[in-house]
Amino acid sequence: MHIRNNSLTRKSTAPDNTDDILYCRMAMLGLDLHAIESHDRETIDGIRRRCKNCEDREACAVDLERDPNNPVWAAYCPNSRTFNSLTEVWW
Repeated sequence: MHIRNNSLTRKSTAPDNTDDILYCRMAMLGLDLHAIESHDRETIDGIRRRCKNCEDREACAVDLERDPNNPVWAAYCPNSRTFNSLTEVWW
């Protein structure tokens, strides 16, 4: 994933662009938001809600731009436990 000119950081930290970070993070984990949503809307709604209210969205966007494979995001992400569970189930 290559993002130019910090476009993810600028766009994703706006209140109405929460899904940009979410889509990127889930893609890096090999998760398809739409596929999961079609089977478990409640889980995705919870993930979106936590992402939207997260105080670390800018750090998350920066981490995705710098090194999306760096696991540091799991230390601050309120969805890390859910993402890890979904990854185990998905694969």
